Amino acid sequence: MGNIMQRAMLAKARACGGENGPTMLCALALTLTFSEYWLLNYSAFPLFDLIFIWTREVSACVGGAALAAIAVLSFWRSHPLDGRIFTWGVVFLMAVGGALCVAGTLCDSVFLTVAGASLVTVGGGLANICVGLACTGLTLRRAGIVVVWSYVASFVLRGLFRILPLEANLAMFLLFPIGAVALSARLSLRVRDFSSSDSPAQISITSPGSFVPFGHQVFISLVVFRFVYGYSLTFGEVDRVPVVAFSALAALCAVAVCVFASSKPLSSDGLFRVSILVSVAGFLVLSITGTPRDALASSLLSAGTGIFEILMYYVLIAIGAKNPTGALSVFAWGNAMASWGTILGAVFGRVTNEAYRTDGTVLAIISAAVVFVLVAYVLFVLGTFSFSKTIESVLPSVDVKVVEGKEEGGDEGSLEERCGRLATDACLTEREREVFLLLAHGRNARYIQETLVVSYNTVKTHVSHVYAKLGVHSHQELIDLVESKG
Repeated sequence: MGNIMQRAMLAKARACGGENGPTMLCALALTLTFSEYWLLNYSAFPLFDLIFIWTREVSACVGGAALAAIAVLSFWRSHPLDGRIFTWGVVFLMAVGGALCVAGTLCDSVFLTVAGASLVTVGGGLANICVGLACTGLTLRRAGIVVVWSYVASFVLRGLFRILPLEANLAMFLLFPIGAVALSARLSLRVRDFSSSDSPAQISITSPGSFVPFGHQVFISLVVFRFVYGYSLTFGEVDRVPVVAFSALAALCAVAVCVFASSKPLSSDGLFRVSILVSVAGFLVLSITGTPRDALASSLLSAGTGIFEILMYYVLIAIGAKNPTGALSVFAWGNAMASWGTILGAVFGRVTNEAYRTDGTVLAIISAAVVFVLVAYVLFVLGTFSFSKTIESVLPSVDVKVVEGKEEGGDEGSLEERCGRLATDACLTEREREVFLLLAHGRNARYIQETLVVSYNTVKTHVSHVYAKLGVHSHQELIDLVESKG
C-alpha cells in the first residue's frame, strides 16, 4: 500500500508540472534547507552566543532530542502523522522562536535567547524532514542530482550571505524553512503515506528487511563523520563565525558534473571514499602546517565534509524511497544523529582552538590523532560495510492480505498440511509452529500477539526464528514458500 500511495503521490505531482516539476521543486526546497543551516551557523549563532556562550550547544541538543523523539514516536505510532502538522509546526516554531530570539537579544535575556534558538533549531529540523520526504518521490538518479546541485547552489549562496547585512541574513534564516516546507508540501501530501492500522514497529516484525534499525552502521557513521563536520566548522573560527573556504567549490562542482553526466544513480560508496580521502588529506595538511587558518587545509576539509553531507542526504532519501512506511523515522533519526555528531565535533573544535592559543603544537597532534581515528574506524569498524548494499538490501514493505476466517470450499486442510510438512523439515518448536501457521494465513504481528497473548518482543523473536529456519526474509516470501508446496 505504501508503494501504491507513493506512486499516486508522484503521479499527482507530475500532473501538476511534468516529471521536471517535482525535481525543480525538490531542488529549490533542498537549496533553502542547506542555506538555512549555514545561516544558522554563520549569522544566527554568533549573535546568540554574545548573550550566552553555549547557545549553539544547548539548542542543538534540544533539536536532536526533539528529532529523536519524533523518530521513536513515528516508529511506534499506529496512525499516520498528517503532513500539515509538520508544515504548520515549522511556521509556528520559526515565528515564535524568531520572536523570542529578537526579544532575548534586545533584553539581553539568556532564557529567551536559548528558548528561541532551540525552537528555530527544531523548526529547521522539521523542515529538513519534510523536504527529504518529498525527495523520496523522485527516482534515485534524479534524487542524487538534486542533492548534489542543491548543495552546490547553497555553497555559492554563501558568498551572497557574506556581503548582505546581518538583518537580511537573519530574516532569510527564519523564512527559508517556511519556504522549503511550502514547496515540498505539494509533493509530501502526508508525512507517512500508508493506510495500515499497524505501526512500523509492528510491521517490522514480519518485514524486518524493510527497516533500518536505529543502531545501524548508517546512523553510527552519521555521528562519526558529522563530528568531523562540526570540528571543521568551529576550528579556526573568528568571533564564533565559521571560516568560509570558497575554493572547495571546485571539488564540489566536479562531483556534481560527474553525477549529472552519469546515466546511473549516484554511487554512495564512491562518494564515501572521496569524502574520506579529501577529509584525511585536510587533516594531514593541518598536522604539517600546524595552523588552523591554512587555506589548503580549510578547502580540503570543507570539500570533504560537504561531500559527506551530500552522501548523508542521498542515503536517507534512498532508504526512505525503498520503504515509505519507515521514511519518517529514518529521516528524523538520521537528522538527530547528525545534530549530535555536529555538536560534539563543534565543542571539540573549540577546545582545540583554546589549546592552540597556549601551545602551537597542539593542532598538529590533534589533527594527526583525528586522521588515525578516522582511518581506524574505516578499516576496523566499517570494514566491508557498504552504503550501496544497505540501500539495495532495504525491501519494500508489502501489505499481505489478512484472512479473516476459513473460506467456504477453501483448501484449508491442504494449507495446514503444507505448513506441517515445512515445520517438520525446518525443526520448528511447538510455539514456532503456531506462529508459522498464523503467518501462513496472512495474519499480522498484532493479531499474533493478541491471539497467543504474548509480548511484542516475544512475537518478534518467534518470527525471527521462523524466518531463519525457513530461509525467508519477509512475510510475503513465507506465504510464497507455503503456496509453492501446494
